[in-house]
Amino acid sequence: MLRAGRASVKAAYDWRRADLRPGALARIEGLGGAWKVSRWTLGAMRMSIELTGVPGGSPVAADADAGRPASADDLIQGPTTLRLRDLPLGNPASGTPMLFAFAAGDDAGWRRADLIATFDDGASWLPVGRAGPATMGTALTALAARPSTLFDTESALEVELLSETMWLEGASDAALAGGANLALVGDELLQFGRAEWIGPRRFRLSRLLRGRRGTEWAAAGHGAGEAFALVAVDGPVAIAAPEGSIGGTARVSARGIGDPEDVVVEAAIDGAALRPPAPVHLVAERQANGDILVRWVRRSREGWSWQSGADTPIGEQSEAYRLDISGDGFRRQEILTAPSFLYSAADQAGDGAAGPIVFSVIQIGTYAASRPAEIMVD
Repeated sequence: MLRAGRASVKAAYDWRRADLRPGALARIEGLGGAWKVSRWTLGAMRMSIELTGVPGGSPVAADADAGRPASADDLIQGPTTLRLRDLPLGNPASGTPMLFAFAAGDDAGWRRADLIATFDDGASWLPVGRAGPATMGTALTALAARPSTLFDTESALEVELLSETMWLEGASDAALAGGANLALVGDELLQFGRAEWIGPRRFRLSRLLRGRRGTEWAAAGHGAGEAFALVAVDGPVAIAAPEGSIGGTARVSARGIGDPEDVVVEAAIDGAALRPPAPVHLVAERQANGDILVRWVRRSREGWSWQSGADTPIGEQSEAYRLDISGDGFRRQEILTAPSFLYSAADQAGDGAAGPIVFSVIQIGTYAASRPAEIMVD
């Protein structure tokens, strides 16, 4: 049905002509010139279209290929998986405890989640960023303890990622030296040189560098089912905790499009980024006269890269150590400013040291102490 006005025409069609959208050009049988759809409404399965005449009666353009639409798939975002860890990463000179939030989803459409955090048991919440999809999952096998000084070519770790959209790739030794493929497995940071796809979402990782960033203490005690996450540049969200918050607890809440309610996790604020790494190469040698010479090598949270011909920076306001000496029925403590100590035979006699003696040394940092290095002498 047509109704012609001065410079417009109204037409009624059934719903099958829904392709006639505003802006479309058309010809109308019995009327000359070209007409443009100006209004379009649909009701009761009937369409009402208003067309206006094109000035000059320009002919309708010839049919042409409209091209291929570049529409994105309408994917379900799904719920968020969130993990929060205190890691020895970030700027060591900042003096600020750092936590890292990993977020992702097992649905292909998961894209992001907004994060808020509290450091005062929920009395106040602060926005701390927006998390994009991290590459994360679960360890299916357990790693055995291995040293951090050489490539671990004996171990292999099988992991299952959250989503089939996630992927892992190997890296050359040169790339590993530059920090590539750093991953968190349980509490240990490691790097992997080989990544073998073994099934949907599953990979076998090998040629490992263990105990990165001073986490060699966590190389023992792994178990199947622990968390895995790739620590990529665009992976975790770094969250600065307030100064003086070491020993407290942080809570982080995530809300993505597909979350029916907030996803909340918490973690202890350990100050891992502010702790010096534990001393290494600890030796205790009994001398011919009965003295025991204890020596070690310090490490630095500012000196992870070895520089030929240069000493490792201290990374703290001063160099200081605490040496605990203990045995059957006695305990002795020394505060030192150099990485060695002579436990004389006379001091041993005064302490009543008989039998095995345990030496435990920590480096005293500006903000926190390192984990201990220990050795026993019979």
